[in-house]
Amino acid sequence: MIKPTLYTFGTMSLGADVARMDDEVQLVRRAMDAGIWFHGSPTYNRGLSFMILRMAFDQDRANVPPMIVKIRDGSADLMRFEAEDTCRRLGFDGIEVAQLVSMDHSSDGLAYQLVNGGPIADELASLRNRGIIRNAVVFVNRDHSRAGLEAQASELVDGLTFYWNACQRECSDDVWAAIQEQDVLSLALRTLTGGPLNEKWKESQENVRGIWESAGCADEVEFALRLGASFPAIRTSIGGTRDLGHLERYLTVAETATPLPQDVLDEIGAMWRDS
Repeated sequence: MIKPTLYTFGTMSLGADVARMDDEVQLVRRAMDAGIWFHGSPTYNRGLSFMILRMAFDQDRANVPPMIVKIRDGSADLMRFEAEDTCRRLGFDGIEVAQLVSMDHSSDGLAYQLVNGGPIADELASLRNRGIIRNAVVFVNRDHSRAGLEAQASELVDGLTFYWNACQRECSDDVWAAIQEQDVLSLALRTLTGGPLNEKWKESQENVRGIWESAGCADEVEFALRLGASFPAIRTSIGGTRDLGHLERYLTVAETATPLPQDVLDEIGAMWRDS
């Protein structure tokens, strides 16, 4: 069973400013010292995020964290290359959790191959047997969340990941109900907000602020992590930052995050249904 920390350190912003690399290495070291999980991708900031991670990891190999790594599965060759290349670049023996991402929602895509068989599913089985990928989750959106749920039942997949925050829940109502009923391991992306799918957050920012203030939350970080703590199926909330103060806030809140009141959850549920 995958047991990530309540807060997972997202590394998407690392490497955006080469003048800050030394500071960002120290930021990574602080997250390592805290003992939390990491999330990353070989594509973030043209690979510079991986360079910063490798520099920090090499300073303290004994405390290298488990990582959730975005691996594209458009073909068996691409999946194998990115998984092996991640291990080479970060100095890993294997990836703790591969976040499998495919834009192919057809009957030839990964989700359907995991149910019906195919070369991408065969390659995933090989990578798992070799220990290059130790666990795997499938990224879903509303259009193919049902297929992802069916794929999750296979021996090759341990759970799901999707965009999930107060205004964005990228799986269908029936799949979300099944996730909770079956306690399907789920990893929440875009913990606070973000992305073109989340315009509703921007339009109703004051309303959302009213919601988290009424819940007694001091800020959006506390609100986001308490939201995750309210749903057992959400094993971790992945939040990116390149600011030490912001990271410290995440770490502090994660130590004491408690579920939100039911009336607040009811308001959020209504927003999800409208999205």
